[in-house]
Amino acid sequence: MWQEVEALGLSIVDSQTTLDTYRTLTIHCLVAGDYLRPSRYTIETLTLHFAVDQNVNMDADIGNWVLIGVVIRLALRMGLHRDPSHWPTIRPLQAELRRRIWIALYQMDYFTSTQIGLPRIIKDSQCDTRPPAHLFDDDIGFEHDEIPPERPLTDHSPLLYMIQRNSIIKVSAEIYDAAEAAPPTSATIAVLSAKLQKAIDALPEWLKYKPLETAIVETPVTLLNRMFIDILIQKAIYLLHRHSFTKGSTGEESTRSNDICIQSALAILEHQRRMTEETQPGGLMFSIRWKIASSLNHEFLQATMMLCFALSRINDGDAEMSNSCPLHRRDDIVEALTSAKGLWEKNADRSIEAQKAAKAITKVLKQDMGESSMPPWTPSDGLFGQAPGIAPQSYLGNFDYGQDVALDLSLFTVNDEVEPFRDMLDDFVSIEGGWPKDISLE
Repeated sequence: MWQEVEALGLSIVDSQTTLDTYRTLTIHCLVAGDYLRPSRYTIETLTLHFAVDQNVNMDADIGNWVLIGVVIRLALRMGLHRDPSHWPTIRPLQAELRRRIWIALYQMDYFTSTQIGLPRIIKDSQCDTRPPAHLFDDDIGFEHDEIPPERPLTDHSPLLYMIQRNSIIKVSAEIYDAAEAAPPTSATIAVLSAKLQKAIDALPEWLKYKPLETAIVETPVTLLNRMFIDILIQKAIYLLHRHSFTKGSTGEESTRSNDICIQSALAILEHQRRMTEETQPGGLMFSIRWKIASSLNHEFLQATMMLCFALSRINDGDAEMSNSCPLHRRDDIVEALTSAKGLWEKNADRSIEAQKAAKAITKVLKQDMGESSMPPWTPSDGLFGQAPGIAPQSYLGNFDYGQDVALDLSLFTVNDEVEPFRDMLDDFVSIEGGWPKDISLE
């Protein structure tokens, strides 16, 4: 958002004042409209209010998780979690608008919950709203008694991107829930892996990630959408492998898990580097630099700490990590962290998390070079556990799902592998159904 401010020639102070005024007036409208008794545009206004809060601040804020919880509960009261087909009195246009609102809220719930490391608000077992039809805004109007035929997948549109992205998020949310509630069984992990691969395979070709060097004829928005979906896929895969990585388990499966997680973090930070590079003057995405969501900083932050964690364990002589991290991969880690350090330092003046990320990288790189030893620190839950990931090119690869890779309450106990990290992470982390009775369509 600040990049858009700069593009418009506005000062940060003036833009902040404008945003604060807009936010205040939005709140006044919500209060005057008695938002707890939702009417026609209540959810849309609340969603706009949430988006302003979410994008202005680069750092994670627990208040956004609380706010989206309020918005979702009001949406539940309006019956948005049930598909409009249950009520024949709802016109096709109204039905499609309700589906569009719900898919947006579902995705906001996932992003906000994983960013904070707390449970999602929406329970999938209590919802049956299907994705909206792929239609352009002028394809359907109040005069339609039936939903027109959908546009083909070759007709690119922001709505199609959201629909396709939702197929990945649905599986990712299921993985997130399974990993948080209790250690999933090997059978559960295998099923979720198959679901994710099916969702990946179903993506249209124009949304599957390709190196930017091979896609220079694509539109900037398409390039950004591909990168974002790839990050989502990698995050889901990491959730299936994070336990062995953070626990420092032994065995062949753990070695593969370590390799997958290191690969994932390297790929995520490469996305960060390329996005930063291509949003500069002359870059492929300079014209849409304002679209780079601040929520992605969380994914980049987690990838940064994953590599710091891995490099520290290598330097401490962790046998399993050393076996799964040959010399060239260790060099890749150092190079990626060095690059990320410069990127975090550029945002340090307006982000506490960026300051601490740069500080963490500095410490672990100094340890790697033998210039200084790092004081011990205590790991905090929610930092490594929510990090994204990427597998090799086949995404899921060949992995033995018989191992236990779930998150449990003992995951963050202090052990020999993380002893050198005690003080740094403490310094790094600052915060860490049914038929509706009320359906308001007017």
